[in-house]
Amino acid sequence: MNPARSLNLSVILRLLLASLALALTLSLALPSHAEQAIHSQKYDIHYNAFNTMMITPEVAQSYGFTRARNRALLNISVIDSDTKKPMPAVVTGTRTNIIGQVLPLEFLQIKEQNAIYYIAQLRFTEEEMWRFELQIQPDLNADSVPLKFSQTFYLEQ
Repeated sequence: MNPARSLNLSVILRLLLASLALALTLSLALPSHAEQAIHSQKYDIHYNAFNTMMITPEVAQSYGFTRARNRALLNISVIDSDTKKPMPAVVTGTRTNIIGQVLPLEFLQIKEQNAIYYIAQLRFTEEEMWRFELQIQPDLNADSVPLKFSQTFYLEQ
């Protein structure tokens, strides 16, 4: 990976982590919010979905993402609970809208020096709610970890 591409993605990921920290802070103040992670004895699986307009054109171009008001990225990362190091995984899943349309998600693995991300691109319409059902398998000799969540997406202005 070229240094400029790595730097741009690092900046974006720092911004995303800052937004997660803000979400965590809000979750402490507002009990109805929750951290976007699931934890087990072996793994911490972090997830978030956000509008592609939050990333720079350079980062989008370098990874082949389409930046648009009606596009989002779903981001999954798996961390070893003991070592706190990123782990590779097999990530699969679907998304379902309110009328029952089921669409498969295709994940792209992005490896950096200290991180591994699994990113899926998706389209949406204004105030569209999607239910995500994922299977995350860090250990091919063990059962996958199910992850289910819903999120409503809004067009960026």
